[in-house]
Amino acid sequence: MKRRQFIGMAAAGAAGLVWPATARGGAPSPLKTLAHPHLLAVLRDGRVVRDLGRRYREVVPAEDNARALVRAILAGSHATAPAPLPARVRNQVQRDFKAGRTVTLNGWILSVTEARQCALYSLLPV
Repeated sequence: MKRRQFIGMAAAGAAGLVWPATARGGAPSPLKTLAHPHLLAVLRDGRVVRDLGRRYREVVPAEDNARALVRAILAGSHATAPAPLPARVRNQVQRDFKAGRTVTLNGWILSVTEARQCALYSLLPV
C-alpha cells in the first residue's frame, strides 16, 4: 500500500469516527476541533468566519459538505511525529502558507486548511 493510499484511508476512517462523536456530549469532538479555525479566536466574530466558509464552499463545490472537508483537513494534517489534532492542524496551516497553498476569500488570504476549517464551521448549527 502506498503512503498516499494509507493517508486517504486513514482520513476516511477518521472522518467516519467523527460523526458518532458529534452525537455525544462531553469532551470536544474531533469535528469541533477541526471546525474551530484559529481565525475565529483572532477575529472573535463567528459571522465573518461563517461568511468566509460559505464563500470557500461556493468556490470549491467538491468540498461543499462536512465529510469531504473533514477528509481534506485530516489528509493534510498528517505529521511525522504523533501530535494532538489541534497542533497537527496548526502545523498544516503553517505548511500551507510556506508552500503557497492559499486562497483569497472576501479579501482575506487564508491557507487552504484555514479556509476548509471556516467552511466546516459554516456548516455547524448557529
